Amino acid sequence: MKKNYLIDYVAYMRHLAEEHAKLRHTPREPHFFRGELEEFVNGLRSGVSFPCLVTESNEVEYEGSKSNLIKKRTTSFIIVDSYENVGDFNETDEKMSLCEMIAEDILSRMMSDTDKPFRLAQIEGADGNYMLNDTDRYVGYRVTLTMVEPNVCIVNNNAWVKEEEDEPVTDIENEQG
Repeated sequence: MKKNYLIDYVAYMRHLAEEHAKLRHTPREPHFFRGELEEFVNGLRSGVSFPCLVTESNEVEYEGSKSNLIKKRTTSFIIVDSYENVGDFNETDEKMSLCEMIAEDILSRMMSDTDKPFRLAQIEGADGNYMLNDTDRYVGYRVTLTMVEPNVCIVNNNAWVKEEEDEPVTDIENEQG
């Protein structure tokens, strides 16, 4: 059974980038990578194929009681596309709309996909924001979402070694050996 850790989330998002018809991520034509918001603002790494999916890190919060602990994962992803002409608002609007469409496809798939590490998670909320980097001539649509996962996703009873109950050692046994 898949777990619900950062590595599982990143692998799942990479898989979505591989399967999406507008992205089609492959090692030879990279349309997916891990990054942060600052990278969008300061310039994406070289070798990126557009459009692309940038998966950001996660913040995890635990809430509830001993018998009903839940895990809240807040994360963001950005769909990024390049454009040619600075100041051509029709082109940037078109590219931003494409980014929004792809982001909604991914969000929809995340909500309906039953074969994922987060199959028991519910999306508590999601926000989308348009982004523009005129210096490097690309636009983006950033989705920030919170997934709530029930206690069953957290509890792992196999994580603990069960020690056999030993007979108490007496002082005489300690002196002998």
